[in-house]
Amino acid sequence: MFFLALCAVAAGGLAIVTVFPQLAGLYLLGLYCIPSNSILPIPHEPGVLYMARFYPPFAIAIAATLASAVVAFADYGLVEAAMRHPRIQGARDARMMRWAVRWMTRFPFAIIVAFSLVPVLPISVVRALAPISGYPLRRYIAALVIGRLPRFYLLAWLGRAVLIPTWVLVLVTVGTFALMFVGSTPTPIDDDDDDEPDAEEVLVPDLTDPEHPVDPGASTRLKASR
Repeated sequence: MFFLALCAVAAGGLAIVTVFPQLAGLYLLGLYCIPSNSILPIPHEPGVLYMARFYPPFAIAIAATLASAVVAFADYGLVEAAMRHPRIQGARDARMMRWAVRWMTRFPFAIIVAFSLVPVLPISVVRALAPISGYPLRRYIAALVIGRLPRFYLLAWLGRAVLIPTWVLVLVTVGTFALMFVGSTPTPIDDDDDDEPDAEEVLVPDLTDPEHPVDPGASTRLKASR
């Protein structure tokens, strides 16, 4: 379904650029909002605020919401497949995860709408909880659209009313990518026991053969902590 949605986006973009070239910016915004509304930590706000200078808020909201709905197919499938992996399967049994899934199953539609609408609520939470809890994909997308449409409209209205400098929007985007890169870099762990300052060698005689004792200096060497 995600592949078919991408094909529809490509076909629609070709028609827009050919017949209505003045709407090409909206098409570019939709392309940008596909990855920026996925589980990837890419901010969609800079693109929406920038394009709001050239198009009405409602047109901006429609383009960004459609892109958010398109990528919802991929997010749902990726999370659903990832949770079946043996190394991640245990995360479903964690206490916090069970608590979140329990609340998600009680008020799924309202929770998805709220997290899609309110900026301070992390949308990535419902992107993960919807497939984990088994919430139907179509209902998930419907709730997502209901929440994202007014959110994008208000954001575009703000971008049209307050002209934020382009360099600020670029700085926010680059800074987010930098934080994402730093946060994803693993910290090296040194497991070399030879560098431990509090370890000393203890000579243990080889007592496996009492009739042929071995000199303690040539016996097995063990390390013990002080």
